[in-house]
Amino acid sequence: MKLPQPPSRDSSRRSNPAKGENRASPRFPSQFKTYCQSIKGEDELLWSVRVEELSCQGLKIISRRRFEPGTVLRIGLIHEQAGLLMARAVHVTPTPEGGWAIGCSFPKKLRDEELRAWLQQEK
Repeated sequence: MKLPQPPSRDSSRRSNPAKGENRASPRFPSQFKTYCQSIKGEDELLWSVRVEELSCQGLKIISRRRFEPGTVLRIGLIHEQAGLLMARAVHVTPTPEGGWAIGCSFPKKLRDEELRAWLQQEK
């Protein structure tokens, strides 16, 4: 299965190199729901999140709960077909809706088949 091509980036970003992005891996837009959980131990609750972007190196989730940068998260799929991922929160920003956009990086790159399994969850 061939991975979909990511959408073209906004031209206003390209015109301002300071705001441009030089990512090593393409990001794929997503809108599927899953859950996450801090692995610290004191927070055993599963938090519902929406995966907004996904690449082989990380993902961006939208959550009602704020996780501090550096927090290691266990992220799983409701349907469990693609399994669990571990990711570290890298940056956290508030959303206009009152939630949190959390950019996360994986400790190791996803293999193509893992990335495809996650991308297929939207269907």
